[in-house]
Amino acid sequence: MSRGELVERLDAAYQEFRAALEGLDEVQFETKWLDDRWGVREIAAHHAGWLGQLGGGLERMSRGEKPAPGGVDWTDVQHWNDIFAHHAMGKRQAEVLKELEHALHAFEEAAARLSDDRFGEGKTANKMFDLAGISHFKEHAAMIRAWRESQVLKV
Repeated sequence: MSRGELVERLDAAYQEFRAALEGLDEVQFETKWLDDRWGVREIAAHHAGWLGQLGGGLERMSRGEKPAPGGVDWTDVQHWNDIFAHHAMGKRQAEVLKELEHALHAFEEAAARLSDDRFGEGKTANKMFDLAGISHFKEHAAMIRAWRESQVLKV
């Protein structure tokens, strides 16, 4: 898949994610419902965090470096998720969503600096698009929609 196709799919997945958040008030945004530890705020913040981390990886790749900086291990996903969620603690919905929007744009700008030959089936850049956004946004949009539907059924 080309860079252009990946950006289109990422943007569509992001719009699907944002649609799942449409109409949430601050209380709903802050409510912890995922393992009683996370809510929409933490989910949005961890998206921003992963886009930032992997966008930095795309930046490094454009300079001919390895995606992860020396000594950094992205495979400990829970560790990173905890960091990203902690970063969002106490932040209001507008601030978290602004950070997410910024992270998405920075990720796409980093991808624009990569040469076309870095994109294609099985290539690292394609995997980073999927992990940081495409499948990730879709997964969490579905979770949020299911949570919201369960709340309506409880009323």
